[in-house]
Amino acid sequence: MNLQLLLLAAEGHKAPPLVDIDGTVFVQGGIFLFLMFVLHHLVFRPYLAMRKEQGEATAGAKIEAEKETASADERVADYEERLMEAKKGAALGRVEERAAGDAKAKEILGAARERAEAKIAKARSEMAKSAPAARLALRTRADDLAKAVAEKILDRQM
Repeated sequence: MNLQLLLLAAEGHKAPPLVDIDGTVFVQGGIFLFLMFVLHHLVFRPYLAMRKEQGEATAGAKIEAEKETASADERVADYEERLMEAKKGAALGRVEERAAGDAKAKEILGAARERAEAKIAKARSEMAKSAPAARLALRTRADDLAKAVAEKILDRQM
């Protein structure tokens, strides 16, 4: 029942407005403008100047870093080019040294082959010279051996 009475009483009553516009609005507006002026000069302007200075410093550092990176890339490219040239030179030097070594080896082998062929030719000529004497000695010896074998087999002297 109390609830009903309250509801009936509330029907004739209007809720107060959320914003009451009166003379204090101008005072609040003045305080707002005063604080904006003070904060603009004491906080916002130094903050914005500091941010601008940092941005310029950062941009300058980025430009400097890009220059240094380009310079480093150029030096790396130059270094790689010189390294490639050195590798090519070393490879060419190895090929030349190998060719010189092969030529020297062929020369040494040729000289050794000539010496060996000369020794073989000398040995053959010596053998050819000593062959008739060796054949004669072998024939004489063969005759003596044949006599000795025949004597043993036949058990008599010849």
